[in-house]
Amino acid sequence: MVSLRFASLIIPLLVLAPVPAGAGECRDSLRPLLLQNPPDRLALQEIRQLCSAAAEAGDADALYQSALFSLGLLEWDVDAAILLIGEAARLGVAEAQYWLAWQYEEGPLLPDDAALALHWYERAGDNDHRLALDRLATAYRDGELGLESSARRAAEMRARAERCKDKT
Repeated sequence: MVSLRFASLIIPLLVLAPVPAGAGECRDSLRPLLLQNPPDRLALQEIRQLCSAAAEAGDADALYQSALFSLGLLEWDVDAAILLIGEAARLGVAEAQYWLAWQYEEGPLLPDDAALALHWYERAGDNDHRLALDRLATAYRDGELGLESSARRAAEMRARAERCKDKT
């Protein structure tokens, strides 16, 4: 059965996050299984091999997807998952960037660090991640994450987030 810890850390990101253009077979194969309760363990193991091979071949999104197996899909190995997510984020995977920002802000898997949270929200926002842009809009509006309150910047972020919703 899918653990509550897994569901609260992973499923909201996969359901709400934008799917990058050209996302590979790894993501396409994994996503339907995540909607099953519980996901088929044998199928997960097969898809893990597919994702690992794609990650080793240089697919940064597959690197991020591979981390999910260590966040409760097949085992619980936070350290391994964070290394994979961090590398995917550095390689420009917006979903990984958002995950790091969210964890640095809300935890519990990374220490609270508003500066790092802001850094990763901005990186994800630069990659048109709608949830990151929404969070940045709120942070600008309310003067959070070390930002000065700015109605203009908040409106800019909100407009960018709205444009992301229109993408197919």
